[in-house]
Amino acid sequence: MDIQSYLDPFPLPAKRGILSDINKEKTEKSVQEAMKDPEAVASLLVKRLLDPGAEGNDIQVRHLLHTMAVRIPNYDRKVNGNKRVKFSLVLAKSLSGNYPDRVKAFVIRQLQICGGEEVIPAIGEFLIVDGIADDAAQALIAIGKVSAEQFRKALPEVKNNSILYRNVLHGLAELADDLSKESFLEALVNEDDDCRLLGLWGLTQIGDSSTLESFLKADQKEKGFSRIKAASYCLKFAEKIQKKDAAKIYRHLQKTRTLPEEKYLQQIAVSAL
Repeated sequence: MDIQSYLDPFPLPAKRGILSDINKEKTEKSVQEAMKDPEAVASLLVKRLLDPGAEGNDIQVRHLLHTMAVRIPNYDRKVNGNKRVKFSLVLAKSLSGNYPDRVKAFVIRQLQICGGEEVIPAIGEFLIVDGIADDAAQALIAIGKVSAEQFRKALPEVKNNSILYRNVLHGLAELADDLSKESFLEALVNEDDDCRLLGLWGLTQIGDSSTLESFLKADQKEKGFSRIKAASYCLKFAEKIQKKDAAKIYRHLQKTRTLPEEKYLQQIAVSAL
């Protein structure tokens, strides 16, 4: 299959790198033709992707691939088929190929748009890879809670890399993963401020009253911005649990937030009790 005819209608950067002279009719026709066999076209497009630092220009390739990723979920519903799954699997399979990391990151970002459960394992492999992990995490979060297992699987492997560790904790917290309660509790004693906050946020997300004592103990140790953020988590946690347990949080805020600038927290606590 020769896909060059699908690419030609897409504009190239003119002077100053600005895209101009876009022929909407021609590009639309090109996309429609490409969507007749999306899996085959996707496979060939990936092979033409270039590392941003390499010579050449793949802007047309990126535009077409991105457009297909955006459209194929709706296209799939219209034809009542499984084109989206097949298209996504083609992209996922390319992640195991010998492509530059930034090319893989671009592919993962397309899977964030069109991927489903079928591509979770392929994306999950990159939660432990510097430079791609954030893209992988965002894609998995977009797919939903079913992705949580991949984050849990990656967590032990990134414990010694603070950036990757925070990224995985963030994913688990964002997904409100109940099975990660112990991981959030463990993060509360981390030396890194951000890790501790992610632990507090994760516990807030799952709203388990059994963790309240550890949560409040960790909260009162925070300072500066972390202290402000932790207070907001206290209030959110209180909204998720029974009134008798929430009262412990409000009394805790009364006891610990005594600075003049924290007067509003005292007022909230008094009003809630």
